[in-house]
Amino acid sequence: MEKDQQFRLSLDFEGKHYEGEVTPSEEKGQNGMPVYFRVVLGGEFFAYLCCGDYGWRERDDQTQSKGLINAIGQYIFDYYE
Repeated sequence: MEKDQQFRLSLDFEGKHYEGEVTPSEEKGQNGMPVYFRVVLGGEFFAYLCCGDYGWRERDDQTQSKGLINAIGQYIFDYYE
């Protein structure tokens, strides 16, 4: 499986089902992981997510749900594991 390509997102969070796509950045960090991920939910842009020392966050500091960001981040983490 190619980990540099867009992949499907499908998860349940707080009683709601989310479908979308995750596109990893071409830029890689020291650990070889993409620096950020572009997330689209239901055909609409959601956020650019990145993982740092303090967990998952929005790259551009928008006001999305922190719980949903963490759920999507865990989904991404599981995909790369």
